[in-house]
Amino acid sequence: MPDQFFIDQYRKKAALADPLGQAGRGKEFHTLGFLHVVRETIKLLDLRHEHDVLDVGCANGLLDIALSACCRSVLAVEPVDELVAHARKNLADCSNVRVEAGHGAAIPASDDSFDRALALEVIQLVALDELRKVFRELRRVMRPGGRILFGAIPDARHRKEFLGSYLEGVRSAPHLSQDQKAEIIAKNEKASWYDPAELIACWKELGCHAKVQHPSPSFPNADHRFHLIVSVEK
Repeated sequence: MPDQFFIDQYRKKAALADPLGQAGRGKEFHTLGFLHVVRETIKLLDLRHEHDVLDVGCANGLLDIALSACCRSVLAVEPVDELVAHARKNLADCSNVRVEAGHGAAIPASDDSFDRALALEVIQLVALDELRKVFRELRRVMRPGGRILFGAIPDARHRKEFLGSYLEGVRSAPHLSQDQKAEIIAKNEKASWYDPAELIACWKELGCHAKVQHPSPSFPNADHRFHLIVSVEK
């Protein structure tokens, strides 16, 4: 389960009028940028029309609108009730999508249910101990030969370099109030940053192969993030 701090943060985002803001996308995201993310996600998942897909942390379901056209079915899971409501409304015309309240460590599905799974900008919201539970749960619901995409993971190897300059800019920003600065700083300091080798080792323990994929230059924050692609062994 994501930290309560982040649950509260996403409740605030759910109250925004802008769908991209509701989805948790920062100011670096715009319509064109989001479409590039959709394209890259579909490509890395290697989606086919016969696939059943799991989206962990679906937010308000924008990405699932596109995914639903590329596969047989989608189960979209989200822990924030307000975002679940948005997702159900946004996906009402997508007959092959089901939205459920839940999270990555307690997926409402039986064993061997999915061919593909996605967790986009999700695992930075949980600590490593909780993340291991998420990995085991995903392993349970994936079919042999399946693929899991963990998108846009903050790279621990770049944490100091990135956060130092970024948070200094936040502290000195004249257009932000002290409360806004404190919230931004807390959000970034609480987020989990991961070393790719550490995550690959976790999946190796579960009998799966994992590899790193660098985001394309058009992907927001590509300079300090990485994708992890997991192949579930047959």
